[in-house]
Formats: sequence, C-alpha cells, structure tokens
Amino acid sequence: MRRQLLGMSLLAVLAGYGLLIVAAGLLASKERRSSHRATVEAVRSLLLSQARPQGGIDGLSDSLAGMISPNFLGWIETDQGIPYGAARQIRQFSIPTGMSLLRLQQLSTVPTQVASFQLGGQTYLTSSVLVQVGGSTLRVRFLEDITNKIDQQRMLLILIMVAAGVATLFTGALLRPVLLEGLSPLDDLGKRMQEISTDSLDSQRLLIQSQPRELAQIALAFNDLLDRLSASWERQRGFVNGVSHELRTPISVIRNYASALRRRSQDLSEKQFEQLTLIEEEATRMGRLVADLLSLTRIDAHRTLMPFEPFDVAQAIDRVVERLQRHCHGRLQICPGATQGARTFALGDVDRFEQCLANLIENAMKYVPDDSPIRLRLDASLDRIVVHVIDRGPGVPDGEKERIFERFGRGRNVGSVPGSGVGLAVVRAMMEAMGGSVKVADAPEGGADFQLRLRGAAPLRGA
Repeated sequence: MRRQLLGMSLLAVLAGYGLLIVAAGLLASKERRSSHRATVEAVRSLLLSQARPQGGIDGLSDSLAGMISPNFLGWIETDQGIPYGAARQIRQFSIPTGMSLLRLQQLSTVPTQVASFQLGGQTYLTSSVLVQVGGSTLRVRFLEDITNKIDQQRMLLILIMVAAGVATLFTGALLRPVLLEGLSPLDDLGKRMQEISTDSLDSQRLLIQSQPRELAQIALAFNDLLDRLSASWERQRGFVNGVSHELRTPISVIRNYASALRRRSQDLSEKQFEQLTLIEEEATRMGRLVADLLSLTRIDAHRTLMPFEPFDVAQAIDRVVERLQRHCHGRLQICPGATQGARTFALGDVDRFEQCLANLIENAMKYVPDDSPIRLRLDASLDRIVVHVIDRGPGVPDGEKERIFERFGRGRNVGSVPGSGVGLAVVRAMMEAMGGSVKVADAPEGGADFQLRLRGAAPLRGA
C-alpha cells in the first residue's frame, strides 16, 4: 500500500510538471503571436500617419525596411503577391524569393491572420494587413524569424524537465517518511487484530478512542464482529460440551453391553459374533471421539488443569509402548536417539503426554501397511525434548502439514480410512497447553515424522 501511494503521488507530481511544461509551451506560442500582432499594429499605425509618402510605393517600401528590426521584415505586395522592393530583404533571411512568395500566399490569405512555417531549418511567422495610404489600399506583408525564440523556449523547457525530475526525487524522499508515519496506525491496527485469538474473543477489543478518525469506524465494526464471533463461539462450545456429555453415557452402555454379550454368549453364530464385535469397536471409536471433543472444549474453556512437573519422557514412552504393543501386533520399535547424558526429563503433564503419544501411534496405525513398523525415537538436549513417531505411510503433502492439525481437518491421502479429524487437533491443543508443540515432517525413508516437542527440565530430587 505504501508503494502504491508513493508511486501514485510521484505520478501525480510528474503529471503536474507535464501540464506545466505543456502550458508553458502554449503560453510562449501565444506570447510570440501576440508580440507579432503588436509589432504589426505599430507599423500599421506609422504607415497610416504618412498620408503622402515620399517616393510613392517604392519609397514606402524603403521606409518599411527601416522601421522594423532585422528579424522582422515588411513589404508592400501587389494583388498578385509581387513585392515592391523587398527581394533584397527576403534574401537576407536566406529564403528563395519565388518559394517564399508562393508559401506566404498559401499560409496567410486572410488579413490579420498569423501563420507559422518552417523553411531551411528556420521557423517563421507571417501575416498581412490592408492599409489605406494616399487613397490607395495596399497589402503589407510581414515576416518574422522566431528561430532564436524557439531555441530559447526549448532550452527553458529542458531546464524545467530537469528541475521536475530532481524535484520529483526530492518529493519522493520526503513522502516516504511521511507515508510511513501516516500509515503507522494501520500497522498498529493490523498487529492488534493478529493478536486476537479464540482464547481472547470475549475479552480483547480495539480501543476506539486511540484510533485516528479515519480508522474509528473500522475499529468499531471489528469490535462488533468480535462480539458476534464470541457469542457464536460460546454457543458452539456449549453445544459441543452438552452433546458430548449426553452421548458419553449411552455410548459407554452400548459398548459395555456389546462386550458382555460377546464374551458370555456361547451359541452365537460367526456372523452374530462379528456384528457384536463391530458394535463394540464402533462404540469404542465413538467414545474416543466424544472424549476428544470434551478435551477440546475443556481446553478452550481453560478448565483443564495440567500440573507442570518434570517427568521422565523415556519411561513414559516405555509405558505407552507396553500398553499398545499387543494392539499394534509388535510393530512398535524404539530406536536409539540423541541424548546428552541421561537427562530425558521434560516439563508438563505425563498423563496428557502419554495420551498425545498414543494418539499419534494410533493415527499412524491407520495409514501404514500391515507389515510396516512404527518407530519411536527420543532426541533430548538440555533445553528441548523431541519425541518422533515415524511411519512409512503415504506421508503428508507440504500444503496440508498445518491443515491436518485443525479441527475436523483431514489430508487428501486419507483414502477410505475412517476418522473425524479431531485426534490431531486434541494433540496440538494439549501440547500447546503444556507449553510445547507438535509438527509433522517428511520421514527420511518416506512416510511421515510426527514430532512432540517439550521443554527440557531437571529431574525431580530423588528421581
């Protein structure tokens, strides 16, 4: 925007100077013609004052030659345009007499009309007047050489253009800080808008009094938009929280009864046994989805209290692997990572961390081939703990590495794999609540490398 305003301002300055140059040229042309007419009128007045010129028409022609400056000629013409005694003066202008007479007759046939023409690299003005002298009507022809005036005007216009260029550069140098200062309220407004998140929808507003008059209406409309978004967000959060609570109990009942029927019924057919197993699995999946939704709403409402205590990440990984190994059919592998000493402690909530790690492992199980391993690696340093969950699945395209962590966002490589797009959003929300983060990168051998990042911590005393 600053560049556009600066460019448009400089173009406006250049356009102003262009108009000035055009106006100066037009005024100079008008001034030359006015000066020519004034000289012609002065000569005409002198001629009219001589009622009986000595020497007749020839004498009058000689007197004309003495009245006018060297660059301004005048002579008397007959009806056929033939001059009386002016051939010598015309030759002084280096104009062929025959050519000049023909050209002059074509250019100025109306008395008092001023015409311009170029001949031999020179520029001339010509006009004629009718004068009553001694009872006779004479046509007096005038010719003015304005070449020097044109050259002076051209030099003046060149100087104006040079001055316009320098002035434009100087104006641009002055306008830049002015635009920076003038548009700084827009930058401040943009930064304040960027600082607003879902966590501060109901508390953070733009101060109308601190805004310039031009931005006050924008800030007022933005605050009104925040009010409506906050109300909509509260309604959505309340709806999800209420529905999740209402669904949790019936889903648990369905899962428990299906599990009990499957274990205790001995006379079920194979198809009925598969149907009960499917009911139990789907109820378990729905229960996990409801639990994830409840976790999100609690984090959004800041009702999830996480104890920030040092815990041993390596031991947490061992517990998760031991718990999920049977479900993963022995495909989990713990690979050696980079550590400094034996300090694998991180700051956070060990239960939430194990939940996040389990979510990533279960997510990887959906997309990797049945015989492909899932590798876990721990990289620890003094101030950072990174846990890698590496698979050999289809991977995540670069354009979707942020989208898959959004709520209900799924990548295009999911195919027919079932999912709600909530699990990874829960992982990110929990990791950020612990002061950490989660990201995904490309695995060295293909597939995805999901990374849980936490701040390193000193171990508890006695640990």
